[in-house]
Amino acid sequence: MGGIIFIVTPLFFINYDKNLTLILVGTIGYSLLGLADDLLIIVFKNNKGISPLLKLLLQIFISGLVFYFYILINKRTSLNILGLTLNIKWLYGLLIMWVLVSSTNAWNLLDGVDGLCAGCSLIFGIGLGFIAYKQSEYNLLYMMIVFHISLFIFWCFNLPKAFLFMGNVGSLSLGAFYACISIYLNSITSFIVMALLFIFETLSVILQVIYFKKTNGKRLFKMAPFHHHLEKIGFKEIQVDLLFYLIQIVLVILVIIFSY
Repeated sequence: MGGIIFIVTPLFFINYDKNLTLILVGTIGYSLLGLADDLLIIVFKNNKGISPLLKLLLQIFISGLVFYFYILINKRTSLNILGLTLNIKWLYGLLIMWVLVSSTNAWNLLDGVDGLCAGCSLIFGIGLGFIAYKQSEYNLLYMMIVFHISLFIFWCFNLPKAFLFMGNVGSLSLGAFYACISIYLNSITSFIVMALLFIFETLSVILQVIYFKKTNGKRLFKMAPFHHHLEKIGFKEIQVDLLFYLIQIVLVILVIIFSY
C-alpha cells in the first residue's frame, strides 16, 4: 500500500481551488476504493479483495460524483466530431464514467513490474502538465508538480528490486488522477493517445482470455498482461521498464507536437 505516500503527502501542499474539486474527488475516491481492496486482501490473505461487481458499482458511483462537480464548475458537455460540435449534455457523464473506469483498471494492470507503472505515470504527467500550461491552468500545474515530486520519490524506491509497492490504492488513484485531469482540461483525445500503452496492456489481457476460451486452453501470450510475456521470454524487469518508458516518451512527444 505504498501508494498512500504519493496520495496523502501532496494534500498538505496544494493550493485548494473549487475548480480542482473534481480531480481531488476522483483521485481520493478511487484511492479509498483501492485501500479497501488492499486491506481485504491483507486481512483474508488472498487476491480476491472486493468482488468485481461491487468494485465496478463503486467505480461508477465515484465517476458520477466527478461528473457532478464537473457540471458545478460549468464545464462544457459538447464533443467536437469532424468539425461538428455536438452537445450531449448528461450523456457526457457516461463518457466520464468510461474514461475513469477504463483508465483506473488499465493503470492497475500495468502495475506488475517494479518501477513500471510509477515510471510511465511520471512521463505521462509531463504530457498533461504541458497541456495544463498551454491552457494557463497554473494552479492545476502546481498541484501536478507537487504530486509528481511525491511520485518521483516513491519511484526511486519502487525500481527493481523494489523496496516499496504501490498496491491497488496507488494504481487506481493514479489512473483516476490522470483521467480526471484530462476531463478537467477537456483533453480526452490527447489522454487516449498518451494512454495507448495502457490500452495495449489491457487488450493483451482481453485477447488472452478470449483466445484461451476459443482454443480450449491455448495461450496467445506466455502470460498476460504483455509485460509479463516479455519477462517469460527473457526480459529483465529493468529492460521491460526501459522499453515501456521509451514508448511512453514517444507517445507524450507526439501529443506535445500535435498540440501546437
